Amino acid sequence: MRLLPLTLALALSGCAVGPDYQRPELPLPEHFDATPGVGAHLGTLPWRQFFLDPQLQQLIDQALKDNLSLEITRSRLQAAREQTTVTDAALYPELSLGLSAERESDSGLTSSDPEIADTFNLDGMVSWEVDLWGANRRRSDASYAQLLSSKQQLNLTTLSLVSDVASRYYEWLDIEQRYRISKDTARVRLEELKLARLRKENGVISGLEVRQAEVEYQSARTTLPALDFDRHQKQNQLKLLLGSYQLETQYQMPQGLSALGITDVLAIGVPSDMLSQRPDVAVAEQQLIAANASLGVAEAALLPSFTISGSYGIESENLGDILDSEGVTWSLLGGLTQPLFNSGKLNAQKRIAAEELRQAELAYRETVLTAYTEVSDALASVRRAQSAMEAQQELVNASQEYVRLARLRYLNGVATSLDLLDAQRQLFSAQLALSQLQRDQLLAHINLYRALGGGLAAAPEPTQAG
Repeated sequence: MRLLPLTLALALSGCAVGPDYQRPELPLPEHFDATPGVGAHLGTLPWRQFFLDPQLQQLIDQALKDNLSLEITRSRLQAAREQTTVTDAALYPELSLGLSAERESDSGLTSSDPEIADTFNLDGMVSWEVDLWGANRRRSDASYAQLLSSKQQLNLTTLSLVSDVASRYYEWLDIEQRYRISKDTARVRLEELKLARLRKENGVISGLEVRQAEVEYQSARTTLPALDFDRHQKQNQLKLLLGSYQLETQYQMPQGLSALGITDVLAIGVPSDMLSQRPDVAVAEQQLIAANASLGVAEAALLPSFTISGSYGIESENLGDILDSEGVTWSLLGGLTQPLFNSGKLNAQKRIAAEELRQAELAYRETVLTAYTEVSDALASVRRAQSAMEAQQELVNASQEYVRLARLRYLNGVATSLDLLDAQRQLFSAQLALSQLQRDQLLAHINLYRALGGGLAAAPEPTQAG
């Protein structure tokens, strides 16, 4: 009969108040608005198989090793891992060992021969709050969900870093390509200016046409300072991502953005894949799981709590003899506490927890909806960039032929310099625009890869739901 209260307490500790987590039902469409692709799923493709440029891979490797924001996120993950140990400790008894000493003397008013007595105590103590309603297990669930959230936050930071490095790299190469186009155009126009001056000296053309050639030459030159500033700025952005004051390697600029490789895999799966592929969705769900567990903690606070504590020790008048002493002391205490009046604080905390759970669910739904729209927008951007680049490439081809014919006609005296200058101006503009569209196409593929999860997020580990 004496063990009945303890047995009852242990039996009750097998239950946990509060709702068990259930993933919300989401009205996701069955398919994205895109033609299904073939090959490996783009959202699960490792980044090395997506970014095929060796120089870019080298930059990403350095960023993953030295980026400061990523290192901060790693530290937060380690702190979250340690926090689970702190939280889980409440599930088990707490043991401690104490050594105390006391010296006392009798009062001179009550004793004609006051004595001074020393007492030394060595005690082992145990205390345990029995988890009657599962509050500590709900706290453990919440802490574990926060740990998983931190893991997915690390995935999210990694995905953002890889995508940002690739984006800044392609933007840098676009600037370098337009800088090269501008320099080549300025060189050609300088030759045209020299030819115009020679023709004027021979009385073939007027000074007006020489001035027109000079204007076109200077127009090409004026683009160079701005592009030179842009490329230094883009290099600094890369340095920040790489966590370095210098680019450690001298990178060889490719002949053109069109020479850079990105995998042709465009199988994108179905919208429900985002629930396991996108780190931000996983983060939002783990926050929802933590809020769900916190509601159970708030509900348990309204119910009785049962604490067991005890001690066992030995007492001696001499410290050196304490381990051999026969003065054994012990105590065992059990206490049941029921909140009665707290001015509505505990009920208010429960309502707060319920609202925070509702907020977390709304945030999860919003994150999934945002993810879906981002994938949809990225798909549209890929299609638009492909169509625009193909049309612009045709314009460049036509402009190059236009320049060739205009130069022949100019040299043969059939056309004026205005015809040649107009053709060159159109080609220059078309080439610059083509470079930017090539960059946009690469960025559109990066955004799609990122929107689908970037091959870095795995399905969350199962939670410790009670």
